[in-house]
Amino acid sequence: MISEERLYAGLGRRIRSFREGTEGTSRMTQAELAQLVGLERTSITNIEKGTQKVPLHVLYRLCEVFNVDILAALPSIDEVQGTISEEWLVVDDELKLPPKTAQVYSTIFSQIRK
Repeated sequence: MISEERLYAGLGRRIRSFREGTEGTSRMTQAELAQLVGLERTSITNIEKGTQKVPLHVLYRLCEVFNVDILAALPSIDEVQGTISEEWLVVDDELKLPPKTAQVYSTIFSQIRK
């Protein structure tokens, strides 16, 4: 199963490494990169953190700026695969919930059970 969180985090790490020049590309600031691809600097920050999804046309622009093949920007399947146990938590031996929901559920019901 593909984990979107891992996908965008991995993509963000690659974009950052390209921008910082660690992948043989020219070093530039987030503001410089944003101007080159038509985004705000905060969007570049969020993309690098993996919290903002990258539209395909923007990904192509980024790769064009860095002069890299689009495949070089994408994380491998191994990097983005998650398991059900990582993405969903089992609560009360039967209920499967996303991690944040499971945390809220556990907090509420631990207070009720006291």
